[in-house]
Amino acid sequence: MNLFVKLSLLVSGLLLGACGSERLPQVGMAEVDYTPEVGKDLVGNYRGDDYASRGKHDPLYARAFVMQGPDGNKAAVLSVDICWMRRATVDMMRSYIAERSDLRPEQILIASTHTHSGPKSLLDAPGAVEYLQRAADAVLQANADLKPARLRFGSTREDSVAYNRRLVCRDGKIHMSWENPDPDFVVGEAGPIDTELSVLSIDQVGGVRGAVVNYGCHATTLSGNNWLYSADYPGYMASSLKASEGADFVPVYLNAPCGNATQVNYRRGYIDTYEECEAVGNRVADAARRAMSASCKVEGAEVAVIRRFVPVKRIAISEEQYAWARRVMERVAREGMPPFQLNGMPDEYYAQEWIGMYATQQERDSLEVMVCRVGDVAVVGLPGEFFSEFRRMIREQSPFPHTLVVGIANDNRKYFPTKASFEQGGTGYLPMAHGYETTPGTTLYEVGAGEQLASVAVELLNLLKN
Repeated sequence: MNLFVKLSLLVSGLLLGACGSERLPQVGMAEVDYTPEVGKDLVGNYRGDDYASRGKHDPLYARAFVMQGPDGNKAAVLSVDICWMRRATVDMMRSYIAERSDLRPEQILIASTHTHSGPKSLLDAPGAVEYLQRAADAVLQANADLKPARLRFGSTREDSVAYNRRLVCRDGKIHMSWENPDPDFVVGEAGPIDTELSVLSIDQVGGVRGAVVNYGCHATTLSGNNWLYSADYPGYMASSLKASEGADFVPVYLNAPCGNATQVNYRRGYIDTYEECEAVGNRVADAARRAMSASCKVEGAEVAVIRRFVPVKRIAISEEQYAWARRVMERVAREGMPPFQLNGMPDEYYAQEWIGMYATQQERDSLEVMVCRVGDVAVVGLPGEFFSEFRRMIREQSPFPHTLVVGIANDNRKYFPTKASFEQGGTGYLPMAHGYETTPGTTLYEVGAGEQLASVAVELLNLLKN
């Protein structure tokens, strides 16, 4: 820990000890190793007909912080080392917590770090309810350990980790960075991404209790070659912060919108080793320490939560697309699904998805957007893999001086690309015509759905501020 941070902690501790009538929020933090038994299916890559984990490389954690304002209002945020969780799973975990505490389900935000080396979260998966409830215990432990806290907020840039994985290439199409294209074939990345890293530090008597790190990058350093449980780079980030800040330090990672953000620099190519995973995690941890060193006091102690369920129209599957999918699935009926692949999805996956989507495309879904606040800090939860641009848009329009934006929160409805991204890469209806994220089946909702939900987030931020 550097001298500046040590001095800040000393001053903070003295002030907390003598705060008297100063209005401070109460904050509790906790972490739980929820790692399932070996053999449960991994989620995050296409693996053919065998998804079973072979062992554990590093533990999977659930980390939580619970906030209470002077008026008794509460909010809880839980981050789980898992690829994604749908609403039914989140509802189960919220109910489990509410039945055992004074927290209400609507006060709890649950997010996934998006590691592609974690277990299934569907409730019918063997053992899932047990290990997901174990993850939810982190909120119960945090709620039972509320103490006065002074909050600090800091930000920095980390440009050496995350890159736009959508590449504009010389054939006029969008190619993905995991394809390892020749750098000379690449014209450039399909736009900038948001590389700001923000940290909310929780200071209590005796030192910093923990920190909430918000940064946007896919946790896909490990590809389909990996068969072991791993938290991916967020796990290494957490270990690095614990090494410098102390074993009792709780590092909560909230992955920001990262639908088009990856750790892969196309000039170097895809490197899917644990050494690379550790290097990425250490760089994120270093940036977090920089942000903590440059942090400022958070004003206010009010805690409040607001959410809205937004009706969103599903993307249409054309007759031509449906006919193509039927032909592909006729071949699958004869030959079976293809073997696993390191990244992306085969055409057979999309054909299967399109047939199901075709039958239900007239339906609308109701998607949850949630905002929590503590003082002058707001936390926005979005229900899927939103493009990085949406984080920037929400932060720039937020009335709060400090805004954390979280993807894959309270649900996962797959990808939410920007309107512009649907026009990139030429024309066509077959998979990958405009890139992976904009392909129906990877994205589920009509063009503009991401902008719609981001606008609702800004509206809720304004309501919560006022």
